[in-house]
Amino acid sequence: MSQRLSQARQSTVHPGACVLEVRDPTFDTYDVEMAIWHAGTIVPTERLVEKKPLLSFDLLPRQETVMTSVDTQFEDVLSGSPGDLGPFYRQAREESPIFWSEAAEGWIVSRYSDVKSVLADRESFGPLLEGKGTTSIYGRVILHMDGIEHRRKDAFIAKHIRNRKLLSGSQEHYIRTLCKELVDELPLGDPIDLKSGFTTPMPLIVTAWIMDMEEATGFRTTYDRMVAASSSNQSGDPDILRDGLEAIEELHELITPRLMERRSEPGEDYISTLCKGEYEGAPISDTEILSSSMFLLAAGAETTDRALANLLRILISEPELWIELQTNRDLLLPALAEGLRFCPPVHAINRATKKDASIGNQEIPAGSKVLLLLAAANRDPEMFDEPDRFSLDRFSENAEAQFSANNTVLSFSHDTHFCTGSLLAKLEMTEGMNLLLDTYNRIKWTEDPPEEEGYILRGVRSLPVKLQTN
Repeated sequence: MSQRLSQARQSTVHPGACVLEVRDPTFDTYDVEMAIWHAGTIVPTERLVEKKPLLSFDLLPRQETVMTSVDTQFEDVLSGSPGDLGPFYRQAREESPIFWSEAAEGWIVSRYSDVKSVLADRESFGPLLEGKGTTSIYGRVILHMDGIEHRRKDAFIAKHIRNRKLLSGSQEHYIRTLCKELVDELPLGDPIDLKSGFTTPMPLIVTAWIMDMEEATGFRTTYDRMVAASSSNQSGDPDILRDGLEAIEELHELITPRLMERRSEPGEDYISTLCKGEYEGAPISDTEILSSSMFLLAAGAETTDRALANLLRILISEPELWIELQTNRDLLLPALAEGLRFCPPVHAINRATKKDASIGNQEIPAGSKVLLLLAAANRDPEMFDEPDRFSLDRFSENAEAQFSANNTVLSFSHDTHFCTGSLLAKLEMTEGMNLLLDTYNRIKWTEDPPEEEGYILRGVRSLPVKLQTN
């Protein structure tokens, strides 16, 4: 395992914001609108119903924060810039819970009830089959399947990462041993990056082990390039896409020999399961096996890494929470669930309309892209009390449910497309957090706490800390 360890080891105010006083030509009154001067055009963002006496027409610069249109702001959100997205999500839910985004080329949905209803409506909504994200890099994977095909092929994955016998047996033992080895290599008292030293290598090594491809742990930067060109490349940047496609070719060269071996001599690993698998009487193609294998390597590493790192950012910044978890481990699983709600690794997922459909009062034409803001739904006050506050005991009564299809937190999606790897992620985060809590009485920042960044996958680049045992 030592070799694998060595292989495996980051409310803007627009300058032109203004208040626009608009004359009413019928009455000697005017409406007040919040607006922004954008590319030579006045873009109104909020109309107040109140009428006031006529004043002169003017553009009045404002120095404090102003409300801009959610569509305009969403362009910045998609860019992945760092900072707290809570204020934007709140504004979107309140002002434009369903809006069209030119930047995303689709409809944006932010309220909990609407997001959940779309995820549960299998007749009207399905996977997005084309777009700037995952399909352009991985090809057709489980995310792009629906109905019977999705259920049957998802079962191939579930056999390896949602098998309760394996989770409570060999996988639990392996993950616990791995976490101990990773922690033993972390120096005490010296500045380190806890992300590169722990949260990143741990799920990557586990996923490679499950696939019986331990050599894959040496391709971490390749996965980063692949992820950057898929879900993170919402602008469709051609240079990023080109680099991602080159990364895909590198992984093809890594996986293809193993695929050929398993075709002739299958074992019990994930690739062997796909090699032995059939759908509608035909074997799973080499192309699909390659795509599925690359996707599992990336997804298995990225989401758990970000989820654990995002939670640690909260706990390190609030030492009293760390102490409370040390003294009361019954709160650990609720803390993991709350972390998924408060600072999820995946902020949004794509769907598409199969036919003309409606979300709330908004009619959506067939063939439209719909982007569901999971992170905004997770902060909806209609569903969660004090949603912008991190609470250790919020899910003390139903933490286990958040890792199943009975979830209220939507970070693992919902219904048919609920994340197959949720139980494995829970095991990895539980073992990782228990060992850190057992080993270190205090973790202190050595720099300013990092900010989350990125979209659709969002998280911190690093965790610069010092580890202390007393």
